[in-house]
Amino acid sequence: MKSLIFIFVCALALFSCNNEPKSAFTGTIENNTAPVGTIPEESIYNISDTFTTQNKREIVLKDFAGKPVVLGMIFTHCTYACPRLTADIQNIEKELGPNAKNVNFILISFDTERDTPAQLEKFKKEMNLDDRFTLLHGSEDAVRTLSVLLNIQFQKNSNGDFSHSNIISVLDKKGNLAYQKEGIQADQKETIKKLSALTMQ
Repeated sequence: MKSLIFIFVCALALFSCNNEPKSAFTGTIENNTAPVGTIPEESIYNISDTFTTQNKREIVLKDFAGKPVVLGMIFTHCTYACPRLTADIQNIEKELGPNAKNVNFILISFDTERDTPAQLEKFKKEMNLDDRFTLLHGSEDAVRTLSVLLNIQFQKNSNGDFSHSNIISVLDKKGNLAYQKEGIQADQKETIKKLSALTMQ
C-alpha cells in the first residue's frame, strides 16, 4: 500500500512536457532524491564538472559565486511545463525590480543530447530572456549530480522527452541551497522575499 501511495505522489509531482499537463511516470526514478526542502550538506559549487553556456563558453558553477541564484532545470523541447517554469522565473525577476541586477538566473537542461548551446540560444530568444539569464548544457553525470543535490527528479521517456519535477531553487552567494518552491505558476512571494534578504547579506 505504501509503495502505491509513493508512486501516486510521484506521478502527481511530475509532468510529461506535451501539450497538456499529465504524468508519464510509471515507475521509480533513477536518482534517489531527498524530499523537497532537504538542504544538502555541501555547496552546489563543489561540483567540479564543466558546463557550456548558450554562448559556447565553458564554466563551472562556482563562477556564479558572489550573487544569489535562481535556478530551474528544464529541457527546450518541452511544450508545457518548462516554458511555464521559465516564465515563473521571469516573473520573479520582474518582481525583484532593480534588485534583479544582484541575482543570477540559471536554466540547466536535462536533455544532454538535443540541448546544444545553439538550441539553448534559440530557446533563450524564443522566451525573450534577457542577459541576466544563463542557459547551461552539461554531461549526463553533471546533470544527474546536480539534480540529486537539488532534490529534482527526472527520467527520460521513450520519445526522448522527460518527465520531471518542476522546482525553482534559490542558492545563496556561496552556492548553498537556501529555498525551493515546487509547482508551476505557484505563489512566489516567499521566493522573492528570500532573494531580497540574500542580496543584503
